[in-house]
Amino acid sequence: MISPRIREVLKIGRDLGLDFYDLVFEVIPWDVMNEIAAYGLPIRAHHWSYGRVYQRQRVHGRMGLSKIYEIVLNNDPAYAFLLDTNTEVENLLIVAHVAAHADFFKNNACFEGTNRNMVNEAAAHAVRIEQYKEEYGIERVERLMDAAFALERHVDPYKGLYREEYPKRTVEVREAVVDEYADLTVEGRPFSQVKQVKGGKIPAHPERDLLWFLARYAPLDEWERDVLEIVREEAYYFFPQFNSKILNEGWASYWHAEIISQYPGMTPREMIDFSVLHGNVVQPGHPLQVNPYYLGYKILVDVKKRWDRMHARGESRLDGTEKLFEIRTSEDDFSFLRNYLTPGLVKELGLFAYGPACSCPPHTPRPCPRCGDVAIRSRDVDAVVEAILKPRYNYGAPKVVVTDTAGGVLRLEHDEPGTVLDREYAEKTLAYIHELWKAPVQLITANERGERMEYWCDEKGARVTLRAGTGARRG
Repeated sequence: MISPRIREVLKIGRDLGLDFYDLVFEVIPWDVMNEIAAYGLPIRAHHWSYGRVYQRQRVHGRMGLSKIYEIVLNNDPAYAFLLDTNTEVENLLIVAHVAAHADFFKNNACFEGTNRNMVNEAAAHAVRIEQYKEEYGIERVERLMDAAFALERHVDPYKGLYREEYPKRTVEVREAVVDEYADLTVEGRPFSQVKQVKGGKIPAHPERDLLWFLARYAPLDEWERDVLEIVREEAYYFFPQFNSKILNEGWASYWHAEIISQYPGMTPREMIDFSVLHGNVVQPGHPLQVNPYYLGYKILVDVKKRWDRMHARGESRLDGTEKLFEIRTSEDDFSFLRNYLTPGLVKELGLFAYGPACSCPPHTPRPCPRCGDVAIRSRDVDAVVEAILKPRYNYGAPKVVVTDTAGGVLRLEHDEPGTVLDREYAEKTLAYIHELWKAPVQLITANERGERMEYWCDEKGARVTLRAGTGARRG
């Protein structure tokens, strides 16, 4: 049951312009909260990987390293779960935070077309997978899910969840002009028949959506295709949240501060407690891993100030609040950071791009796995933005595409300059793909020196060879 104070907070949020679906609140214990956080949804098909996440969160919680106060789901109505140990002040902040998340889910362009009934559909998915386990055995289904989860971020969200298969091979016969003056001669034939082959190549173009491709073209049983499609559909559901994490959390943090500051029912003691909680939410984080709540919040506060000043000078038709709602509607993390993280804010927040402080081969921007040392590489705003965004490209997965299936061999290519595949992960993932494809799999990539490398996986296992030439080329 929603308390009168919570109703007042939600009303203030709506009065300030937030537009969210009806909210359904449920108060739950700590273990259930951790379980939902691990699964991502209240009910989802069982898999050992969720247990691993749950155990890590459980240990961190018991050690006081982290605490989950709430979970809110992109759904209509929006479901929000509150921890049963939350204080009254914590719940007031959380409800305001949840309302802003629900507003973001409903109105941000990234979430347009997302499944607003995934809470129920994921439960239906879980029932189907349990039925498959009973019919085909737990080990077989779990192994298939292992393969699907290894590829769950290798989708192409911009092509859409529902796609047609590639055009089948057809031969079109048409008449073509041989000689425009041939009809002037007795035996002249102005036309001849020309055969044109259309379609038939699989894939018709380099294909990013590995799950879709394998579900359609690998020699699988129908129930196996269904499992791949279930994992793919749920991956699509979570993609907008991954792609807008900084803006979404910044939006929720900004509005919980605004709403509570305008709520007259707070006592002085509660305002002090709220300020401490808010400060914990938007604290900067580790120097090498900025807190998304903090970064998103700080950028939005900066935008509000700058646009209010420009509006007052007649330089913008939008005031600061109107600009924030425009950003909420149309941006994701990529456009948000590139458009609104300024050099001044980079300096104020002490942001920088970093890399290994050694002569080791180039790695992704994290401590060198050999020596662990890092050094600041740049404080330039463009370098900082790209360093923050780099782990977010392509759903956080390497960009690997299917290029050909001639001769039954599934040929893949990783063409991502500056990024080197982790050999252990690559070999294990190829083994999963080989299990699904049931024929040899080839992956072309490049090492840290730009030399062309070939991974090959068949019934003998995965292996790597160095090929002549430099760089991975599509052909």
